[in-house]
Amino acid sequence: MPIGTGTFHPGAAFTFPRSYVYKFLVGRYGDTVTQAYTTFTIHAAAPDPTFAVVVLREWVYLWNSNGVQLDKVVTDFYYKAGGVGPSIPLPFTLSYAISPLSKVPSLLFEWFTGIPDFAEFSLPPQPPGYWLPLPYP
Repeated sequence: MPIGTGTFHPGAAFTFPRSYVYKFLVGRYGDTVTQAYTTFTIHAAAPDPTFAVVVLREWVYLWNSNGVQLDKVVTDFYYKAGGVGPSIPLPFTLSYAISPLSKVPSLLFEWFTGIPDFAEFSLPPQPPGYWLPLPYP
């Protein structure tokens, strides 16, 4: 599938530990966003059947302790005008940000020039007990 041109903040080569990122926020701009595993679908307001699709890499979506480069997070971003026809790439902005209120690192996905309200999705967390020290024998 096609991917639009990405703009990345703080930069395309910025690397962050996936283990510290808990949320993926998608700009809605009055639309509805649904999730199916690594695919996030942005549905235009009814009765318009137009939709856009964002796909995250599986190894970024699933929890791991690896570093992730910001420009490697999204594999596809396109829309289908009227819900049919060719997949048309869209430009987007992906940012690594820390919420000033919760102090939780998140990824913010924006794709329009307006001011978005964000649909918030939780990324899979670490396995239970991962951050605890190993017991001594």
